[in-house]
Amino acid sequence: KAAQPARLILLVCGRPQCETLEAPLASVMAGMDIVYSVQQYVSKMTEGVSGMKALLLDKETTGVVSMVCSRSQVLEKEVFLFQRLDAQRRGQMLHLKAVVFLRPTRENIEMLVRELLDPKFGEYHLFFSNVLSNDAVRSLAQADHLELVKQLREVYADFFALSPTSFSLNLPPHSSAISTPVADRTRDGLFALLLALKKKPAIRYQACSKDAEHIAALLTQHLDQQEEALDFGRGDDAPPVLLIIDRADDPVTPLLNQWTYQAMVHELVGIRNNMVDIPAAPSTGERGAEAAGAAAAGGAQSVVLSPVTDPFFRQTAYSDFGSLHDQIHAKLGELKRANPELAGGGGNMAFGSIAEMQKFVERYPELNKTKDNVSKHVNLLHALSRMVDAHSIMEVSEVEQQLAAVQDHKAAHKQVSDLLADTKVRDLDKLRLVCLYALRYQKEGIDKGTIAAFSRLLPARPVPSSSSSSASPGGPGAAAPGAGGQPLPHYCKFPEILLRVCGAARRTPSNDLFNRGVNAVVMQGIKGFSSQAAENAYMLHEPLLLRLLKALDKAKLPQDKYPYRPYASGKAAEEAGRALKRGPAEVMVFIVGGATYAEARVVAKFNEENRHVRVLLGGSTFLNSSSFFESLAARAAALHPPA
Repeated sequence: KAAQPARLILLVCGRPQCETLEAPLASVMAGMDIVYSVQQYVSKMTEGVSGMKALLLDKETTGVVSMVCSRSQVLEKEVFLFQRLDAQRRGQMLHLKAVVFLRPTRENIEMLVRELLDPKFGEYHLFFSNVLSNDAVRSLAQADHLELVKQLREVYADFFALSPTSFSLNLPPHSSAISTPVADRTRDGLFALLLALKKKPAIRYQACSKDAEHIAALLTQHLDQQEEALDFGRGDDAPPVLLIIDRADDPVTPLLNQWTYQAMVHELVGIRNNMVDIPAAPSTGERGAEAAGAAAAGGAQSVVLSPVTDPFFRQTAYSDFGSLHDQIHAKLGELKRANPELAGGGGNMAFGSIAEMQKFVERYPELNKTKDNVSKHVNLLHALSRMVDAHSIMEVSEVEQQLAAVQDHKAAHKQVSDLLADTKVRDLDKLRLVCLYALRYQKEGIDKGTIAAFSRLLPARPVPSSSSSSASPGGPGAAAPGAGGQPLPHYCKFPEILLRVCGAARRTPSNDLFNRGVNAVVMQGIKGFSSQAAENAYMLHEPLLLRLLKALDKAKLPQDKYPYRPYASGKAAEEAGRALKRGPAEVMVFIVGGATYAEARVVAKFNEENRHVRVLLGGSTFLNSSSFFESLAARAAALHPPA
């Protein structure tokens, strides 16, 4: 559907007036497509200004644009210069027109005022990613003494589109959801999403979460204040639902090692704004010395891993690790058949291992220029395989899945004890095992003292932050050592912190967090790793989100545990939602505290299997285990601030 019409603000005698412009022509078949909505806004900004242009961005809007459009696509719109507004020593280029796209923050307004007082470009076309205050408009009007501002509009792209069905706000994992700046940023991001998709939803939230309730209250208040912006000229018999839930209700999912491509990359390497730094391979001999030198010089290979610009990744993002090997092998085979000269005399060469695939790619660097960029995926798969082998991750993961999905305290105690004594297992993995044990056997573990005993076996030193951990260097928003810039708590302290923040008393009553109703019987002793095995020993656990979506789809999500949040302009949507005997056709889920790529896969699979409903997933950030521990420390500090 067409993106929400941008609001044109005319500057008349330094005072703002508003009128509505027609949205760009867009296919109604796009539906609730997050990437498409942002792409439409970018097209509207760049195509609406003729001639040679410069694109002037801030730190956040740089990511917003880069995640939905490649540089070459923007260049096609006659954009010949990309700059940050906060860049130092920018020279004058009066022959260019500046397309300025910023978040409407106080800092950005102040920088833009200084820019207009000392202009570097011949014209300025101003676009803001959210609602602009009247005071900000007046400040800009007064600064525009040379009358270089030709237009000023709001375009509602105040979130990061990860895929057509998922988005992030890129909030730091060490931030508390109830702090005013973070809560306001969350409200603004959700408000922009609703306007971009032209939705006026019924809002439900997790009743036992103060954070979820607080965000729901802020958003409904804002929706009432901006009621005019929500007038889409139509009513919905079956209104969409925005469900706001808390990460603390499912602490298991971010603690698990992942075995699908996108989630595995984020866990072991880290993804930020679709960028991945592939770690250099440790090796021997002359090549090993070169690799070590490159690594020491920060020579990790940076690649883009985007479902928008990479068709192969779009097809394989949710593939398991076993089948991914086969898919890359098949893609290399296609390239060899299409380019027989690459294989030379070895046209029938078979790839017996990941290492052989990587050697083939290195031998023919021209493969880097191919449309599908297969070499990137070969190198990334090789890096993942190295880490899995070096740190016994398959053995760790099998025990993690048993803890998450099988009720057997005696066996669990022995398995965790054995891995805590294994020197190949990373400290981070040992911490995750103890935390999973503490969640699964909280009552027994406290009564018998086993949680405390396991905790004492963990290192008495701070957990590395997500931005410094070599094992999983950061997720979206990772930027600081920990909450308030302080070191994170020691490994041995985190099991107690986890139970304080996410223990049974803080989760929604009766939610089947550990699939106890199923108590998985897939105990087949699978030691190899094939596609079938991936769906067994290494992927027993189902995120809680899946059960919530199934209940919502059947109109059976309990209203006492997930009540509606009333707001004046959404009264009709709420009443219609309550009256429905079936589930809503459109659902937006937002996880306060952060979502995971494992849950993004759940949403994609749910959409594929249930064509009558469309689900979107968003989060404060997208977590891996390192950033999850960072967020735990921040929430614990907010619950019990230091004296």
